[in-house]
Amino acid sequence: MIRVYTKKRHISKIHEFLDSLDLAHKIFTVDDNSDLGDFDLGISYCYPQKITDPLLTKPKFGFVNYHPAPLPKYKGPTELTEAIKNKETTWGVTVHYMDENFDTGPIIKLKQIRLHEPPTSTQELGAISHYFLFDLFKETILDILHAKSNS
Repeated sequence: MIRVYTKKRHISKIHEFLDSLDLAHKIFTVDDNSDLGDFDLGISYCYPQKITDPLLTKPKFGFVNYHPAPLPKYKGPTELTEAIKNKETTWGVTVHYMDENFDTGPIIKLKQIRLHEPPTSTQELGAISHYFLFDLFKETILDILHAKSNS
């Protein structure tokens, strides 16, 4: 069983994709109360709150975070604003194992993105990030599950 913690706007695409893989899952937003029942893998997909104990350590295979920026350079919720200020032309999205700190933990994969020119708004960079972040999710979720279930 996978538990995904995300924003409402991401629910349908995540649900549809996980269903297509026949993976048992539940999806939660900040408006939902999630119990501490057993589950195998926790996923934070652009979830706007920090996941802490006891939830963080509950899943058998731990928690991973899909972060819409390149880590470790752009941590936290202001990554898009900082990148625009820095006139970035190289960007990326990251999936990493979570620990008790914010946007830290071993990186599983960083997907690099070359931008033709520096983005001028958080909406522009956010759209780019979220497009590639969902690709990263689709590319890595089965590998993460298989790696953990075989260890």
